[in-house]
Amino acid sequence: MSQNSHPVTRLPLLSIGETARQAGCTPRALRYYEEQGLLAPIRTSGGQRRYRADDVERVLLYRRLIDAGLGTEVIRELLPCMNGAASADTVATLEREHARLIDQARELEETASRLKSILTSL
Repeated sequence: MSQNSHPVTRLPLLSIGETARQAGCTPRALRYYEEQGLLAPIRTSGGQRRYRADDVERVLLYRRLIDAGLGTEVIRELLPCMNGAASADTVATLEREHARLIDQARELEETASRLKSILTSL
């Protein structure tokens, strides 16, 4: 199933405000994710956005990935992985980003170790 298709569901749909509250972000962030092609809310006949409960989980994941330094272009490229399918290029991107994050974590560890050394010498 593509990111933009929504199965018929009997679960209640969430307003943009409620979705933002549950995801710990702002409605503006949700609109931004939609502009970036990361979310596809259902629209009411009046044009209001409605989100499924799993959209909250998706936004939480996006926020973690963005906090880890991934841009929305990379996240959009990784969407097939999140939907259970991935091309060789998508896997290569995921492996590249994973290696970059491991390197970044290593550098942060080294910096923390240096700071601890400075603190203990005081």
